[in-house]
This record gives sequence, C-alpha cells and structure tokens, in this order.
Amino acid sequence: MPIKQIFYICIAVLFFSSCSSTKQLRYFNDLPDSNVVDLPPMVQEERYIQDGDRLIITIGAQDPVAAAMFNSYGGVSNSGGSTGVARESEVSGLLVESDGTIEFPYLGKVIARGLTAAQYKEKLTNLLTKYLKEPLVSVRFFQIKFTVLGEVRAPGTYTLPLQRTTFLDALGAAGDLPISAKRYDIQIYRDYNGKRTIFKVDLRTKEILYNPNLFQIKHNDVIYVQPRDSRRFSEEARFYASLVTVAVGIIAIFSKF
Repeated sequence: MPIKQIFYICIAVLFFSSCSSTKQLRYFNDLPDSNVVDLPPMVQEERYIQDGDRLIITIGAQDPVAAAMFNSYGGVSNSGGSTGVARESEVSGLLVESDGTIEFPYLGKVIARGLTAAQYKEKLTNLLTKYLKEPLVSVRFFQIKFTVLGEVRAPGTYTLPLQRTTFLDALGAAGDLPISAKRYDIQIYRDYNGKRTIFKVDLRTKEILYNPNLFQIKHNDVIYVQPRDSRRFSEEARFYASLVTVAVGIIAIFSKF
C-alpha cells in the first residue's frame, strides 16, 4: 500500500477515535443541532421545611414594639465552616429543631417540619393574631446546602444563598467534572420530606433538562460522581499516543519524498 494511503488511513482512524472519545465527554449529545433549543417550562417545586433548616422569619404589626419581641428571639448567629472553596458561611436564622419545631415567645413550639414557607407563614399569621393586630409575616429559607463527592475537581459540602438551585449549579460549585469522571453514571442521594431515594444521571443525554426531579437540587442532596475505569483510561491514553506516534512517523517519512 502506498505510504500516502497509509498516512491518510492513520489520520482518519485518529480523527474518528478522537471524535468518539470526545462525544463521551460532552454533555447533552442528543440535543438538536440548532442555535436555539426550546425546552418546556419547568414548574418550580415548593421546598419543604426539614429538621436542621434555618429560616429567616420577620414579623411586623401595627405596634412595632410588640412585633420586635418576636423578631429578636432566637436569631443567634451560627458560624460554621464548610469544606472546600468559595462557600457561604452558615449564618443566622431560626433553627428548626430535631423535633421539627421552632420556639417563639408566647406561641411556644410551632411545628414547621413538612410545611412549605407559604404554609408556615399562614400558620404563624393565624397564631399571632391573638397577640398582634394585623400581623404581617415573612418566611423564607436562608440557604440551600448540598454535597458533591467523588471524581470532581473540588469535592465538598457547599451552601448557596438561594431558595432553589440546579444540578449544573452544583457541578459548577464543585469545579465541574475532569476527563477521568464518568458522565453516564452519576448518583444523587436524596433524603427529603421523609423519603430516601437514589437517582442516576447520564449527562451525555438531554433527559436531565426535562426532568425536574433530577435538574432541581433539593436541600441536603449528595451528588456522587464515579471515576472512569483506570485500566480503560490508561488503555485509551496509550492507544491515542501510539496513533500520534505512527502519524508523526509517517509524516516524517512522507516529507522526505
């Protein structure tokens, strides 16, 4: 076979092998080849209050002095460290105790576990009407916390000052996936609202973009990214290195003619 043909064959094999490997590393390979892809609207699920959550609760009324008593109670800072880089400190807010309650003056312990922020707001408003005239209550979550482990650039526990966040936000906080990470077998361990579940994610497909259970991270989620098989990774590296060596050798020979 002429050297020129051998050269072109080597280049073709190297090109297609590289394309195949690159496809395994890309996200959302099955999206349409278009500049704009319209995705269906994703309904934002209301977050449920859990033990250990911190809530920012503000109470107003016609008598600000009376309302101040409820606002100043229990708002003790809780400065704690999170592992990793660029994390928010876990600060302030009213803590939901292990029995699912928050304790207030006069009201005593008020169950918060299993309610949304809107439901807890309504509950407090009804209870406060006995002590305050026209109470105005605001309830919101202080932050969302999640953990990313395994084959990521910066594993650790992260907090974001958001009501909700996405799977891509979580990976971004952990520095994204290196080439040695499996993109097709990522696991989400979820203990939320009394239910424990493990979800599997394949980032090579667009499924996650259409699935709110996967795309929207819940408070206290743990994301585990598995490493690619080390032997397969080494074999791929050696294979591509040998192809490059052959191609360079053929180029050197071909350049003499």
